[in-house]
Amino acid sequence: MVNQLLLHLIIILFPIFIQQFFYTRKRANDSLRYQILNGIMFGGAAVICMTFPVNIVADFQWDLRSIPVIVSILYSKGYYMPGMIASLIAEAYRYYIGGDAAILSMIGFVFMIGPAIPFVKAFARCVPIKRVALCLALALHSVLVTVALLYLYLRLNGYIIEQPDYSVVVFSAMGLVTIIGMGISSLLNEHIIESAAMRLELERSEKLKIVSQIAASVAHEVRNPLTVVKGFIQLLSDSVDLKQRNYLKIALSELDRAEYIITDYLNLAKPQVEQLEVIEVSDFLNHTFEMMNSYSLIQNVEMRVNCDRSDLYVLADKPRLTQVILNMIKNGVEAIPETGEVSVNAYARNDEVYIEVVDTGSGMSKEDLDNIGKAFFTTKDTGTGLGILVTVRIIEAMNGKIAFESELGKGTKVTIRLPASPTFE
Repeated sequence: MVNQLLLHLIIILFPIFIQQFFYTRKRANDSLRYQILNGIMFGGAAVICMTFPVNIVADFQWDLRSIPVIVSILYSKGYYMPGMIASLIAEAYRYYIGGDAAILSMIGFVFMIGPAIPFVKAFARCVPIKRVALCLALALHSVLVTVALLYLYLRLNGYIIEQPDYSVVVFSAMGLVTIIGMGISSLLNEHIIESAAMRLELERSEKLKIVSQIAASVAHEVRNPLTVVKGFIQLLSDSVDLKQRNYLKIALSELDRAEYIITDYLNLAKPQVEQLEVIEVSDFLNHTFEMMNSYSLIQNVEMRVNCDRSDLYVLADKPRLTQVILNMIKNGVEAIPETGEVSVNAYARNDEVYIEVVDTGSGMSKEDLDNIGKAFFTTKDTGTGLGILVTVRIIEAMNGKIAFESELGKGTKVTIRLPASPTFE
């Protein structure tokens, strides 16, 4: 029995090691081919588990086929196909094996994996510790279902376990191995996900470093002549007539706009988080709402602020945080083609303050969402691609995080996470 249990552990872990190869390839783990292959791999692991079962009594067998199938359902990046394929392969093979416990086993298998299906979409958004805890809970659930199936099998067929003490040892060992196997599987998957995220972050940091160095150098060289030109125009404005003075004002306003763009370039190299202060989030968002309300009304867009708590505080650079929120709201308003709504939500979770900007606009495709925040990428016809990049850099400089969720035709949600201030209790 010990050899069979060790073999089962190797079997259920093998497809996870193969899966790691696909995480090293860009967009390979999102393709239809990968989903099918993923389902076949984990379904194959379930088949091999059923090929080397632990016999309990008569035709009733215990194996770990539920673990690879549950893993394929949950760790599928929100896709249903891998879990469906793995489940169908496992059920088809169990039917092929036959025996007087076949139908009961097939029905019980549905009850084992069924609770995992509602979590397919939400699973990836959970924190790692919750994902691991859910996997362990489902493993324990499958053990309890198996014990219940054994009880029904004995009652329906009139069998009696001749060695109860030995059976208790077998049940305990199988249950323990099921939970251990699920724990190892989920931890390995979490390690793969974390490694892939670190690799992408490293690539992004390297690209951003190069862009930042170029931007800082170019911005510095351009700003000097602009300052000289601006000074001479200001001197000339006192010695010309009114009409020419208006022309000079236009020239000065354009120079100011050029300086603003240059400042954005400089922020790529080093975001200017100059003075941190404790900010009460509710008042801050209401003030921001007043600044953008007229603009949203002109665009026929309704704005809402959902934050009725007065005990949310963050330690941040207020002008820069204002710049970030205004930029996100403006992007949301401009993403709505005719009429819609932009809502700003704020709440606390795990010693962090979350600020969400949600719009009902046209949304973005998955490809655009993957490129968001990259240098010079924009979905606007007149955009430079620097706004989001600068926003990300400012939030990172304030020890925060920013995430984007979007679906084409349904809108976009931007989630900003900032450490709660010590004032927050």
